[in-house]
Amino acid sequence: MSEDNKDRKKIISVTMSESLVGRVDELVKDRIGRSRAQLIEDAVRWYLDFTVHKWNERGLFWNSMRVILASESLLSLFFSKLTPADQYELGFTAGKQAPLSDVMTLFFGMDIKERSSWDLVLELLQSSGWGELRLQNNIIVIGNPFYPPLFIKGYLSALLDVELELMDTNVSENVALRILS
Repeated sequence: MSEDNKDRKKIISVTMSESLVGRVDELVKDRIGRSRAQLIEDAVRWYLDFTVHKWNERGLFWNSMRVILASESLLSLFFSKLTPADQYELGFTAGKQAPLSDVMTLFFGMDIKERSSWDLVLELLQSSGWGELRLQNNIIVIGNPFYPPLFIKGYLSALLDVELELMDTNVSENVALRILS
């Protein structure tokens, strides 16, 4: 296919659920996208860019991040070489520099430090593989966490600009953080 024909537009027809069309229309109304067509084309492009179609011998790159597959035992080995204070500080530094803060502001129009945005913040972290996250009264509960508790405590403390206390749990598959401020 010639270079000229590669970027030519072609009209197609797709069938989508009414709820999905409604969500697309909301995004257009909120000016997140210019039109249904633009949003659907972007979605297909994202699908192609962030699936195995774009993998090469160096891995998968997503914006400024490189996606890798690593075993939990390798990650555990890495964190075991850090003191508890170092784990917390590493998490705190990562939380201060987290792009999620910009995502909340630019794409959702929400302030990450406002408690009303925290359910969405936890949902986005969960979809990124952090574990099963939920806010229960003044406690953030993480089931099957990917990172160690002190790293998570530091990360969320910095990200949400709150003081957190690590609570005792009966099993290591759960992390509970009490919100103190």
